[in-house]
Amino acid sequence: MNTFQSQGYIPTAKFLSVSDKDMKEMIDHILEQQKNRSDRILMVGQIGDFIPFYEIAFKVIQNVLEYISEKESIHEQLMERKIDRAITKHAMNTMIAEVNVIENHIKRMGDINLTLKERKIEVPYVLGSCLKILNEFNNKQHIYYMHPLITSPFLIAFSQIYITACTYGIELIPSYEERVEKEKKLLKEVIEEYKTNTIKERLEMIKVVHMLKLPHYEGDIKDNMIELINPANIGNILNNLKKDTELLSLHEVDIVKDGFGFNSKPNELHYWDRTFWDQKQECSNNHDYSMVVKIAYEQYFDEVLSSIY
Repeated sequence: MNTFQSQGYIPTAKFLSVSDKDMKEMIDHILEQQKNRSDRILMVGQIGDFIPFYEIAFKVIQNVLEYISEKESIHEQLMERKIDRAITKHAMNTMIAEVNVIENHIKRMGDINLTLKERKIEVPYVLGSCLKILNEFNNKQHIYYMHPLITSPFLIAFSQIYITACTYGIELIPSYEERVEKEKKLLKEVIEEYKTNTIKERLEMIKVVHMLKLPHYEGDIKDNMIELINPANIGNILNNLKKDTELLSLHEVDIVKDGFGFNSKPNELHYWDRTFWDQKQECSNNHDYSMVVKIAYEQYFDEVLSSIY
């Protein structure tokens, strides 16, 4: 028999509260911002050219609010992790107000129509406000920390606002460099922790039921059968059969349940052909399905982390 990846599925870093499309848009924007920072050394008076991250951040917040406004999802039921929607809504709405204020002050930091002194005044306020929000993400008793598969997208979006504030801050007040480096280090540590917790929570949603070794035919069965039964080839039947057996190979295939990953019913079974995946990736890791999902999340978070330094 021929095995196949169910629905042509490729594992990605999926989050409960934000769509795959929006997450891709966010990482693309992060990489663009990173390139902008590496392509030029900012000078005071030019920092206003930076592309702000507010629109994406607010879009992510809105997605999270919409998600927690809905009834309990099937994934919450499966994980047996209840979300206190009232507390989460209050926290997110408070965060919106805080980020709105930060946005206005960052705009003043980059406003070349203001005096240098007026712009410098904004630096301690903005960095202090960003650190306050980061400490909330870092608080193990906070609702954000308890549900990383929901709140990580906002932490990622917020990190880019923070990095913009840090960049402006150093350009305006170079003596803040040591403070900024400490805060960036803390930001990196918090994202690393959310990365670990997000992956842990995501893997709890996956069940590898069994691993099978199944025969896989590498050729085109229809074309080869026509050639095989062609009367003109009767004398070469044994040779043809020998060639056909060389096209057979054993593939290691996981039978998995992962309704969230495959966008299916929670208990629906899916094939994950390890051998096929390795061939596609041009490697020979033979990772099981859970490991491939884990790697997808690691790569996503690592791209975010690379934007900090």
